[in-house]
Amino acid sequence: MSDRIRSVLQRVSQAEGSGDERDAKLRENLRSNSIAGLEREIAAEIAYSLGRAASKLEASISQALGTLRELDAPELSVDERLALRRRFVAERTFAEQRLRDLLIQREAIGFRRHEDVYQRYVIPKLPSE
Repeated sequence: MSDRIRSVLQRVSQAEGSGDERDAKLRENLRSNSIAGLEREIAAEIAYSLGRAASKLEASISQALGTLRELDAPELSVDERLALRRRFVAERTFAEQRLRDLLIQREAIGFRRHEDVYQRYVIPKLPSE
């Protein structure tokens, strides 16, 4: 952990009066001089946050795929097909935003390459695209 992060954490630990239980836990970790424990806690929070962002992305991709499957139904009227296409475009746009959010989080913690993300999370396109 960098000296700058340690300094910030120590200042937070000295900020008494916060009722937030996470602040209390942080103060306790620093008082017990357990920087390693604090580093593990920070790593766990980062992993949880990345996992949550990935889960949201997976859900939005799944929703768009469901709409795409609905578009395959041959008995759809022109109006129904148009409404489903519009819904798919909105869901696809939302999935792209979720992907961007995940990439931003990854870059914030130091990941600069995202090929694995693009391979794992493929955002569907309309067949005519």
